[in-house]
Amino acid sequence: MAELMILTTNLTKVIKKKTIVDSLDMKIEKGEIYGFLGPNGAGKTTTIKMLLGLMKPTGGTIELFGKNAADHQLESLRKMGSLVESPSYYGHLTARENLETIRKILQVQKSRIDEVLSIVRLTNDSNRPVKGFSLGMKQRLGIASAILGNPELLILDEPTNGLDPSGIHEMRDLIKRLPREYGMTVLISSHLLSEIDQMATKVGIISKGKMIFQDSISKLKSKAKEQVIIRTGNSVKAASLLLSNGQTAEQSGKSVILRDMTDSRIAQVIALLVKSGIEVYRVEEKRKSLEEIFLDLTGEGGNVHDVHSKSRSS
Repeated sequence: MAELMILTTNLTKVIKKKTIVDSLDMKIEKGEIYGFLGPNGAGKTTTIKMLLGLMKPTGGTIELFGKNAADHQLESLRKMGSLVESPSYYGHLTARENLETIRKILQVQKSRIDEVLSIVRLTNDSNRPVKGFSLGMKQRLGIASAILGNPELLILDEPTNGLDPSGIHEMRDLIKRLPREYGMTVLISSHLLSEIDQMATKVGIISKGKMIFQDSISKLKSKAKEQVIIRTGNSVKAASLLLSNGQTAEQSGKSVILRDMTDSRIAQVIALLVKSGIEVYRVEEKRKSLEEIFLDLTGEGGNVHDVHSKSRSS
C-alpha cells in the first residue's frame, strides 16, 4: 500500500461565520504530483495554510507523513517545503546570498546551495542581484528556497501565476522533475485545469470549500462523454424517426445530437436516415474539453451534487 503524505478528514475552516473550507477529505500518496484545483476563492490557499500550520482548523483532522499534524507539527514542518503566494527575497542580494541566509536557519550543508541552484537552473545567474531577475527566475528562486532543506513534501500555491508562456513551460518542467529525480511529493494549487493537466498524476477539485472530485486525470477525462452531431435535411423528422427506433436523440437547429455511440451504431443510424429519405449532410464528433468539465464540476457550467457524492468514495 502506498505511503500517505497528506490525509485530511472533514477539514473545516470558518472565518467570521463563513465556511471557507467545508469538511474537506484530501488524500495524497508518496511520489504524486497532486493538482489542487478550484476557482479563485474556492478555499485552496486556506487549505494550504492549514496544512502548513499557518492557520488553525475549525474542525476535522490533518495527518502528515502518517502522524497527526497537531501533535507533530515541528517534526512535519522539517520534512516540508513551501512557496505560498509570492516568493520572499532580498532584492539587493544575489540568488546565492539569499539562499545562504535561509541555509543558516535550516542548518544544512553549504554544498546544498549549489545543488538547488542547479535543480532550478539558476547556476549561471547565481551571483546577480535578485532585483534584476525576471518573474520566472524569482519563482524558480522561490522553489530553490523551498527545497533547500531537501523536503519530502513540497507545497506550491499558484506557482505559475503571472508568468509568461516561457516561464510557465520552465516551471512545469521543473515540477515534473522533482518526484522523478529527487523523490519529492508535490502538491500544486491552480485555478487553471489546462496547466495541471500537463503536470499532475492526480487531481482534487474544490468548489465553495467542498471537494467535488478527487482521482486521476484519466478518470476526469472519462467524464468527457462524446456527442455525435448529424446535420440533416430535416432534423425534426430525423429525431422523431430515431426516437421511434429506440435511439435517444436530441434535435438542435438543423442537427440531431446523439450521445455515447459506438461506430457500428452510428453506421446503423446513418443507414436508417438515408433509407427513410432524409439527407445526411455532415457527421461530426464532439467531446467536452477538460476546461468545460472543470466548469461543469465547479458549478459554473452545471450541477455538482452527483459528482460530489461519487468523489467521497474515491
